Amino acid sequence: MKTQTYTKINTLYKRYQGLGKVELPNKEWIAFQNKIIVGDFSDDYMAYIKDLKFDCFSKIDGTNSKIVYFPSTGECFCGGKTDNADIVGTGQKAFLDELIERIKPTLAELFPKESAKFAPKMNDKNQPVMYEFDTAEGYRPDSPIEKPTEDGVYVVEFEEVPVYIYGEFFGKKIQAGGNYDKDKNRFSIFDICMQGWWVPIDMLNDYAAKLGLDVAPYIGQMTIEEAEQMVMKGFKTRVPNVSNPDYLEEGIVARPVVPIKDPRGRRIIVKIKTCDYNDLGKVIDKLGEDEMRKFHAWYMENREMIEGIVKGK
Repeated sequence: MKTQTYTKINTLYKRYQGLGKVELPNKEWIAFQNKIIVGDFSDDYMAYIKDLKFDCFSKIDGTNSKIVYFPSTGECFCGGKTDNADIVGTGQKAFLDELIERIKPTLAELFPKESAKFAPKMNDKNQPVMYEFDTAEGYRPDSPIEKPTEDGVYVVEFEEVPVYIYGEFFGKKIQAGGNYDKDKNRFSIFDICMQGWWVPIDMLNDYAAKLGLDVAPYIGQMTIEEAEQMVMKGFKTRVPNVSNPDYLEEGIVARPVVPIKDPRGRRIIVKIKTCDYNDLGKVIDKLGEDEMRKFHAWYMENREMIEGIVKGK
């Protein structure tokens, strides 16, 4: 089956784009390509709620992983960020398969068969998969349709909604993971989607404790400005028992204390990365504050034209 991909996490701010597709007044300005536009939020909703308190977690520098559990059958398997992700070559699959064997008995206790939930199977257009039904022959599984074309009886296919345990696989030879652990790999949970809904922090911690799994370090509650200031200064990793205690964490992942979704049903969640500020700072140091102001003024004045070119309009 097609499994659920973890929520897309936007960077806090938009980026300067399309500089290689237009004639720049100063060719050195190309250095600003893909750098963040400080203060220009990538999500209008984030700009609106930025002064609320957010739950903030360390953004561990690893690779996105998931454990998928089906209460009705006890089936359990692991995966990467997407269904096509290569989780074999990195050792991710072998590590998580071993972990799964250890936690399966506890998963069966936490999510017994009778807790299984089912929902209509959806196609790529987010519409229920339907089949024509003939009173004599029954339904025709070889002829799925998007929607009924005339009155009659149709069959809707259902599938189980599993429990997703999302976490970061990191450590030995994974990204900058040697700073966390140069000798072995680790897995830390950062979210659980329990049959269609995202569990709050207290439940996340409770499930993790019962499963004997680590949780991505929780930094606390703060506003976006407070989180941004912390990231800009840089902060040492909160991951326990690391090889390099002075390693500066990649950044922060923040989500509203009270979960919020936009009108399209997408979770409001954001990542703030130290490297984005460092990369912008290096360009400013090279070209100077005055040149930065000139470039930004020019970009904002011509933004609509540049974005149109990027989108091919």
